[in-house]
Amino acid sequence: MAKHSPVNKLIMEEMKRQGLRPPDLARSLYISNTSIYHLLRQSTIQVDRLWQISKILNLNLFEILADEMGIKNDKASFVDTEKEALKAENKTLKEVIKLFARE
Repeated sequence: MAKHSPVNKLIMEEMKRQGLRPPDLARSLYISNTSIYHLLRQSTIQVDRLWQISKILNLNLFEILADEMGIKNDKASFVDTEKEALKAENKTLKEVIKLFARE
């Protein structure tokens, strides 16, 4: 099994890189200093809190964790699929507009 970094370690490393202290993060999250120290001691974190911390640190912690798990996010493939779906929808809407224009 591949070794992974606990999410709290990733957060603390990024905080150190940015020169942030736990009380700084606590203020940004609107929680007490005691709560932030407790949160940073845990090896797991709730998704909504991870989302908030990712936004505060301007770092996609979800992508880092996905990379560690070997999950590939093929953004280009997703964009192509969405583009094709939108083209088909656009074509259908144009046909509907033409039908209404004939009435």
